[in-house]
Amino acid sequence: MGDTEKVLGCFQFESRETCERAKKESEMIRQIKEKADMSDAKTALKVYNKAVSDRLFETAPGYCFLLELRQTIEESGLAEPESLAEIPVKDGEQARIDTILQRPYGHKYEKLYEGQRLLNRKYKIALAALIILLAGFVIINFRFEYSIFTYFTDYKAHMEEEIVDKYEEWQTELEEREQKLNQAEGSGAK
Repeated sequence: MGDTEKVLGCFQFESRETCERAKKESEMIRQIKEKADMSDAKTALKVYNKAVSDRLFETAPGYCFLLELRQTIEESGLAEPESLAEIPVKDGEQARIDTILQRPYGHKYEKLYEGQRLLNRKYKIALAALIILLAGFVIINFRFEYSIFTYFTDYKAHMEEEIVDKYEEWQTELEEREQKLNQAEGSGAK
C-alpha cells in the first residue's frame, strides 16, 4: 500500500497534487454522469468532444472516463473511431495510459453484461420449462375424467350415481326374482 493521500480508488499517484487533481476530475465526472445520460451515444459524443477540445482531463480517472465515452460512441455506430478526436495526453503520461488500457477495468461492463446475459438465458430456460410443465398439466387435466379442478366435486357426484345405479340394479333384480318366485308358486299351486 502507499500513502493514502496519494491514492484514489484503484489509482496511486506520484504526488499529492496529482491526486488532488484526480479527485477534482472524479467529482466532475460524477456530476456529468448525474446530469446527463452517458449511455446515450449522442450525449456521450457531445461530452467527449467538449472534454477533448477543452483538455478537461489530465489524470487516470479522466482518461478512463474519456475511454468509456469513446467506447460508447464506437459501439453505437454514431461515429467511426477514425473520425473521433484523439484523447490528449500530457507528456510522460502515455506509459500510464497504456497500463490503464491493459487493466481489466475497461472490460468491467462487458463482464457485467455477459453475466447478465447468462442470467437472462437461465431465466428464459426456466420460464420455458415452467410453461411446458403448466401446459402439460392443463392437457392432462382435460384428457382424463378426473382432474385436480374437478376431482372432489365430480368424483363425489359420480360415486353417488354409481351407488344409486347399483341399488337400482339390485332392486330390479330382486323384483324379477320375486316375480319368478310368485309365478313358480302360482303355477305350482294350481
